[in-house]
Amino acid sequence: TLLYTIKFEVYVMGEKEEFQQIKDDLDKSFDSGVTLTYEYRMKQLKKCAEMIKAMEKEYFEAVHTDMKKHAWAVNMTDLRLAESELGYAMKHLKSWMADHYVKTDLVNRMDHTYINPEPLGVTLIIGAWNYPLLLTMTPLIGAISAGCCAVIKPSEVSPSSSALIKKYFDLYLDPTCYRTIEGGVETATNLLSLRWDHIFYTGSVSVGKIVARVAAENLTSTTLELGGKSPTIVDETTNIDTAAKRVIWGKCINAGQTCIAPDYVFCHKSQYKAFLERMEVHVKDMYGEDPEQSPAFPRIINSRHFNRLKKLLGHGNVAFGGKTNEETCYISPTVITHPDMTSELMTDEIFGPILPVLEYEDISTVLRYIRQREKPLVAYLFSNNSKLVDEVKKKISAGTLDINDCLMHMTIPTLPFGGVGHSGSGKYHGKTSFEAFSHMKSVNHKPIGMEAVNTVRYPPYDAEWKQKLMMNLAYYKPSVPKNFAFAKYAITSAVAGAGAAYAYAYSGDMAPP
Repeated sequence: TLLYTIKFEVYVMGEKEEFQQIKDDLDKSFDSGVTLTYEYRMKQLKKCAEMIKAMEKEYFEAVHTDMKKHAWAVNMTDLRLAESELGYAMKHLKSWMADHYVKTDLVNRMDHTYINPEPLGVTLIIGAWNYPLLLTMTPLIGAISAGCCAVIKPSEVSPSSSALIKKYFDLYLDPTCYRTIEGGVETATNLLSLRWDHIFYTGSVSVGKIVARVAAENLTSTTLELGGKSPTIVDETTNIDTAAKRVIWGKCINAGQTCIAPDYVFCHKSQYKAFLERMEVHVKDMYGEDPEQSPAFPRIINSRHFNRLKKLLGHGNVAFGGKTNEETCYISPTVITHPDMTSELMTDEIFGPILPVLEYEDISTVLRYIRQREKPLVAYLFSNNSKLVDEVKKKISAGTLDINDCLMHMTIPTLPFGGVGHSGSGKYHGKTSFEAFSHMKSVNHKPIGMEAVNTVRYPPYDAEWKQKLMMNLAYYKPSVPKNFAFAKYAITSAVAGAGAAYAYAYSGDMAPP
């Protein structure tokens, strides 16, 4: 045992030193400025597009090996979404990289004032296992678009997918700027011990806290895409059949192993029985009489997660489902009624195909229950009541509010995705992926001449004309003082403008930024 421990410690120390060398190499590449051009970034994005096409068949097989997921579902929820994000970034990259000019007040009217996006630097991306390519590729697209270098660590929990991602990332991406590293907890710990310019993490709340704590040591910015218990409200005005179909579909995709899956449901008492019945019908329609035999229904990722989920089945009444197979890590689509509200079923994120459904009569009690808990990644509402929609929008804080559907907000690149509070911090998707890896640098380029207009800011300040002029030069004013005549304002503004124009005319040429 002692010998094993010594060997292990030597290995970890060697690994950390290797990672530091990789980080140093990426620092040199970034400092060379190679990633700053539009041409370089677009070339890397095009290589990503080629890579997705090349790895498609092998990726279907890898995900099936990891969790028995159907190729069509992998295509719909993983590959095509990654491809969509990539296409959107390639289409808009040039405009994202451009300087964005902003308005100024009269004093600075002759300045060039703009926001300049600059890359944060060398970044660390830690992916997740449930949608392996999508949840590593989407932040990587943001890093490449922004001009950052990156180390990418796929999740070891899905080993076949992780190995394939490393294989193809190494084949297609520029190794001087992008490196992929496989490994478990020790590898992640050693990577996090290094100083990064930004860390992007997707995973659990508990690990997210560790990432945030480590990043804080170096004041490193983070994007934390976490999870939590996403509530669903089904009221008395909605179409109960459609609501049941969409909710149970959202729960069963990826066997419930989705951070934005409905975690529990409050259904109005007038629709409660019908909601349970229709969900059971739709499970049979989608997966047959025995979902275990359906190629469309995946398995739980490993025995540890299977055993955790199996324990949850005992914390309420099983309305339907509840079947398990430990050998294949199968848990059937399951609805639980009358759950123990103090159990892990109702306190922890479920992350599996188990759905507690509760009955309610007064919506205020539901909203109060949700508000008293941690802010969720998503809140779902099924309702045709516009007043209730407005009330939920105002009273429930969540990363996203999805009305009359489940999961589909994830597919919209123009809609920022991310949590709030315990469900995460920072956003990505579309332009917000670019912004997550960028520093929006404020730039004010003032001409070296034009000193005449600047006289007002220099001491001494007791001249009456300076005081009056400054009172009227503010671009944004909460109100105009009643005792200040408009004529005076117009005259002083005109004088200031004329002075600025005169000074500009005789101050020499100013090179544009």
